[in-house]
Amino acid sequence: MATKTMNKLEALKEAYADETELERVLGKLPDAALSHHRLRLERYKHDLMEFEQRYGMQSSEFYNRFKSGELGDAMDFFEWFGIYELYVELLKKIHRMEAAL
Repeated sequence: MATKTMNKLEALKEAYADETELERVLGKLPDAALSHHRLRLERYKHDLMEFEQRYGMQSSEFYNRFKSGELGDAMDFFEWFGIYELYVELLKKIHRMEAAL
């Protein structure tokens, strides 16, 4: 995979011989990635809110209770658990990216 990435970067360097133009193009990538991550985060939030309304508890409370074995093994709970973990990890990734910019 690293070779493919390096080949793509080399192709961009050739396509944008002017370093300022290349910097401008590459500078847009973090913003595009953040936009994409934020859209995914909103979808996760929406799904989490549906579970929260259906079961009458916040996702963080559900997560802790499910993880400790208090809630049983309903299929909804496994889905909710997975979405919550994806949400938390994506939120961390967004914060790291924002801090790096």
